[in-house]
Amino acid sequence: MPLEFFTEAADDSGTAAGQLSLAVDETNTPWLAYATNNGSVVVARREKEGWIKQILPQYSAVRDAYRIGLAISSYPDLNPHVAYLNPGTDHLIYGVRGTEWALEEVPTKGGIIIGPARFVSLRLNPGLVDPSLKNTPNLSYQSGLSLWHAAKAASPTGGPPRWKKNVHEVDAGNLIEKGWYSTLAFDRHGLLHMASFDDLSPAGQTASRLRVVRLAGNAVVGQPEAWMVELLDGDQILGSRPSMTYADSGEGLVTYYERHERAIRLCIFGTDDQPPSTQILGDGVESDEEAYSACCIGTHPPIRVAYGAGGQLKLAEQQFGDTFDVSDVEAGGAWSDLVLDREGTVHVAHMNGSEVRYGAAAP
Repeated sequence: MPLEFFTEAADDSGTAAGQLSLAVDETNTPWLAYATNNGSVVVARREKEGWIKQILPQYSAVRDAYRIGLAISSYPDLNPHVAYLNPGTDHLIYGVRGTEWALEEVPTKGGIIIGPARFVSLRLNPGLVDPSLKNTPNLSYQSGLSLWHAAKAASPTGGPPRWKKNVHEVDAGNLIEKGWYSTLAFDRHGLLHMASFDDLSPAGQTASRLRVVRLAGNAVVGQPEAWMVELLDGDQILGSRPSMTYADSGEGLVTYYERHERAIRLCIFGTDDQPPSTQILGDGVESDEEAYSACCIGTHPPIRVAYGAGGQLKLAEQQFGDTFDVSDVEAGGAWSDLVLDREGTVHVAHMNGSEVRYGAAAP
């Protein structure tokens, strides 16, 4: 039986424009971040009385093809963190709210120079490898046709958190551009991984292939990072808009949009030295806004994937092996996002026109 969702409008003011992200904190409270039609960035939290919204006090968001990055620090702080691009400059903006919002431009060029960026993604370090790094922001983005990583962390010798010496080129661009639609995730061991697409058009080929990079060993703050690059889907695909997560059992999952097929694909990798497996979950994706998907998996299957197609929010649920059943949740499906909380409740968010929608279902 497909999951039955309770759904509601999180913002029906008619001003929401997309770039939607969903996060769930350690108390299982859902949070949303999205942009309005005038470029303002909104962060919202679900309370008993409804959705409490706050517009960020400065730095509007460029209307680009990627989400507002959103992450929530661990209990008891539960501070929201955001990352996005500023229009006019294309500078990367990072912010965190304690008693009030603190927003800054990230020095994307080696941790010293502020330059343009694209395709920003945000996650907080869980502190499993090094407890002193817990809740430090980690960013992936494209700059200068390469994939980059930035972290704001304290120096090993002391001092306040800083970007300097914690910004590194991860997958260098050359004749092949790297870092398109970057996303990142920490696995069950607390190690960082990034997924993105390359662009072979400068080399005369029509292809954008799925690439995953991971740290070779444990990261050492303030030291150059050694990254290992793996080509997961090297066919002549046109991939974009990936979402990545890791199962407690160790395998990695990436869902993404394949433009030739106008379909959502799922790639599973890192299982007992087996080669990556890729399959189509659903086709009929009619717009770029419907092309955003997200996946989740708990301690055990099933894998669940949310995406949009034909004006509907779709949920694909694993049945047996590589068999998935797809059901309609409700009208909408643009900018779909999906999170599994600590109690196994599935949270989903998406756009239906200019309305922000949220839903939850307990298995």
